[in-house]
Amino acid sequence: MPKHILTIIITILAFIFTSCFGNDEPDVKGPTRRTVVVYMVATNSLGTLDYDTKDINEMKLAIESIGNTNCRLLIYYTAYNSEPSLIEIKNINGKAVTETLKTYSSNVYSTSIERMSEVFSDIETFAPATDYGLILWSHATGWVRELSSKSIATNSGIDVLDFGEDRKHQMSITELSEAIPAGMFSFIYADACYMGSIEIAYQLRNKTSYYIASPTETLGTGMPYDENIPCFFEETPNLIKACENTFNEYDSQTGIYRSITIALTDCSKLQSIAELCHDIHANPANTEISPYELQKYNRGANPIYVDFLQYTSLLATKSQATTLQNILNDAIIYKACTPSFAELEINEEHFSGLSTYILGTSTPENETFYSTLDWHKDVYNH
Repeated sequence: MPKHILTIIITILAFIFTSCFGNDEPDVKGPTRRTVVVYMVATNSLGTLDYDTKDINEMKLAIESIGNTNCRLLIYYTAYNSEPSLIEIKNINGKAVTETLKTYSSNVYSTSIERMSEVFSDIETFAPATDYGLILWSHATGWVRELSSKSIATNSGIDVLDFGEDRKHQMSITELSEAIPAGMFSFIYADACYMGSIEIAYQLRNKTSYYIASPTETLGTGMPYDENIPCFFEETPNLIKACENTFNEYDSQTGIYRSITIALTDCSKLQSIAELCHDIHANPANTEISPYELQKYNRGANPIYVDFLQYTSLLATKSQATTLQNILNDAIIYKACTPSFAELEINEEHFSGLSTYILGTSTPENETFYSTLDWHKDVYNH
């Protein structure tokens, strides 16, 4: 039999067997330009109040408005009424269609290193891309191990640990950092409360190039996803525009709902900031600083989160303070705040975009955990 005829027969048989019997492997497309991932943990009061549904509907509107692009939007979604799943919202004939790529067991918490690592690995399999962006969606208290406050977003008391709340189980910032693969995400947007601290940005400095977060709480409605997803899908993610969209969304509100703080940080500048702060803290020019006289970002009597630049500049010499201001100007690409967050006044003059912690001003549990952060190790260890 001629060789070319044999080749044709083999090809036909391979096609028949593949068509008839299928393939157990996932239907993986070739690499796209960017896959944007929303890690949505809604097994908490945010899900009970349907903030998750609202934001997913906004994402659908975005995908319909964008049309077909060389980007993909995936959501790891865990809610009370269903098993955790990895879903994709795609545009089919002008309509947003949701496709489930994988379902997970709820026996593993979504706020665990095990589950988050598994999801990120699956994303690389199901949605390979040359670039990835990550949005963190849930409750949070930043790095703080315990922070009790009354949330205007949910009208309930919040007492959670660090990032995320899955059926009362939370994830520490060090665990979050461990679960995020180094170099996978070009940007991370924390759509959650209190994630905008120098300590968290520094902990994630090797995990992403750009970091967006708020040093205060964020309202339950979160960012305007219908406006921001198109920004993330641009050739170069338009992160400044996304920040502007979020700020304008809340700055146009009235009363307590006119409440927002936001900043975009270039993580490549953070090492230089840490080195300078190490020198400042090693030999502070001023040690008589009361946290109660500083711009604070958490509500409640105890100022756990205060403005990073304002506090550190008071510790520094004039020369060090000038240098810090210059480096921070390069690091903070965008920042904006409303005059207040609920009843908490925000002085724009002292708004650097990032919060920080003053040693010895919180609980022993917080103090112990703080010593495990990279920022503490690199800045305070002399």
